[in-house]
Amino acid sequence: MQNIHPYFVHFPIAILSVGLLWDLFGILLKKESFKNAGWWAQVFGVIAIIITGITGLIAANTVAHSEAAHEIMETHETIGLIVAGIFILLLIWRSFLKTSLPTKKNYQTIYLAMGILAVVTMLYGAHLGGKLVYEFGVGGSAVQQPTHSHQHNEVGEEHEHEGNHDSTDESEHQH
Repeated sequence: MQNIHPYFVHFPIAILSVGLLWDLFGILLKKESFKNAGWWAQVFGVIAIIITGITGLIAANTVAHSEAAHEIMETHETIGLIVAGIFILLLIWRSFLKTSLPTKKNYQTIYLAMGILAVVTMLYGAHLGGKLVYEFGVGGSAVQQPTHSHQHNEVGEEHEHEGNHDSTDESEHQH
């Protein structure tokens, strides 16, 4: 089965981050239309994060990866599940309020703090996902990356690579 996780990963990051911004602007500027935009972004962001999580769990069990990458993958997965859980809880909380944000300042602060914590944690999880792809080559097969540095000359000129590009020292890990 083809790894489709990369097709979905950017949607929850963008939608949920922007949704939180809409909520913040809605509170600061006292604009219900901004809060409504935040609600709809949260609804679609939670749908996106569920789809992304499912495709990520499938990918974790189907793409080849090294033991070193496996540790990072496990952390990436745990972070993703925690973040999804937080956003689902925030959506449920807001659903009980009939799509409105909490009106009491202390509840509003808790709600927004949870949202900010979730977004920051989600961004760290995304960083780990990028590390898996770009440092460990997980899920990619187009080009074997060099293991040693190389140097570019002036723009448009040829450049030389150092090191052996065909060997990998790490054993593959597959579920």
